[in-house]
Parts: sequence; C-alpha cells; structure tokens
Amino acid sequence: MQLAYGFVSSGRVEVLGRVSSISASDLLTDTNTARAQSSLPNLKVNDALNNAAFAKAKDMFVNNYWAHTSPTGVTPWKWLGDAGYNYDVAGENLAKNYATAQATVDAWMASPTHRANILNTKYQDIGLAVVDGTLDGRPTTLVVAYYGAPATAAVEGVKNSKPAIVYAAPIEQGIGNPLTYFGTALQSLTPATLGTLALLTLVGAVAIAAHHYRNKLPVAWRRSWKLHHGMYTLAGTVGLALVIVFATGGGSI
Repeated sequence: MQLAYGFVSSGRVEVLGRVSSISASDLLTDTNTARAQSSLPNLKVNDALNNAAFAKAKDMFVNNYWAHTSPTGVTPWKWLGDAGYNYDVAGENLAKNYATAQATVDAWMASPTHRANILNTKYQDIGLAVVDGTLDGRPTTLVVAYYGAPATAAVEGVKNSKPAIVYAAPIEQGIGNPLTYFGTALQSLTPATLGTLALLTLVGAVAIAAHHYRNKLPVAWRRSWKLHHGMYTLAGTVGLALVIVFATGGGSI
C-alpha cells in the first residue's frame, strides 16, 4: 500500500519513506478557513514571507535540527530580515511529517500556542513553505509558516531591526507522553496507513466471528490454541495496528 501510494502521489517508489501531499495553497485555504470561523479576516500571501519560510526550512535540513532556533543560535526572525520583511509583529509555526495540509492545520489548531498564532488579530500577511528532505537520516516533510504585520514606519537597516512583538509556538512532540504522541500520530497517517488499518479491522472482525463460532470446530481440533485462535488473531491484529500507528504517524509541531 505504501509503494502504491508513494508512486501515485509523488511518482517515487518508497517503502519506508514518508510521502506527504501538502501544498502551500491548501495550507493557506485551511488557515483562512480557521480564521473565518473566528470572524477574522483572511491572511494575504506575502512573497518575502514565503522566501523567509523556504530559507528557514532549508536551514533546518542543512544544519539537521528541528527547532525554532538553530544550534548556532540563529532565531526565526533572522530569515525575515534576510527576506526584507520589516514588521511590527511576527510569528512562526512549524510542522513535520503530516500527510495533508488539513492534518497540519488541525494539529496547529489543537495546540493553544500554535492556534494563537493562526488566530492572532494583528496579523495581515502569511508566508508558507513545504520542503522535502532528510532530517536525522530519515525522509521528512517540513512545513514552515510565517505570519506578520508590516511595520507602520520604515526602519533603517531591516536586517538588524528589532521586532516589536514576536511569537514562536513551542515545539510539541509529545514524546514523554505516549497518549499525546498517539493522538498526534493519528493526525499524521498517510492514506496507505489508513488503508492498512482498515484491512486489519476487517481481519479483527473475522477473528471475532471465528471465536464466536469456535464450538463448531471438529472435536479433534479443540485444543486451546485452536479453540481460541480467533482471540489470538485479534490480539495480534490490534498489536500490529498500534505498532503501525506509532511507526508511521510521527508528525510533530
């Protein structure tokens, strides 16, 4: 299923690699939909913010880190200065390894700090980048979102200007809490994984039916493992489904 999904969605043949079908236009639509539901105006795409988001994503791949601030101390706002975006207020949201734009925005909206960035009433502009690469030796899709409001007055030397207000939603991976990680994983499942889980659900249903009619087995077969093979199959199926979710749904914000 992963082979087929990877080939159809990206033209690449990948067995274990993560393949995401995320576009910046879908991220913009879903972000503005979330704002509209809170009676907020749409954010407008800004080319400078797009360039800053792309530069930030490439820097994370080049320097192999997953954080708002790089290992060498470079903050998110450096990329805004490099792109020539002078601002009074700005924010950054990050995400990696979600299968769709909707799953990405849903994860952000489920986090109070990321949600606050999306629904900030001061923002007017948005820049988005979706970049594929290798992070920590694994195929990864990074999403960077910059939000901002342009400065009300020109500032000399934009690259060194100090922002009035900045917001960087903290990285939330839920590693220390399996339930939190599981919830995040459910939001980042690929269609291939969902298809596999549907197949395992079918197998589990058949296993339950087999256990229900276990007394129909021939007397010669009624040993414990044969008599209860349906329950063993169900337990194995549930265990495999959990492993698949944890192994393939590792989206983070």
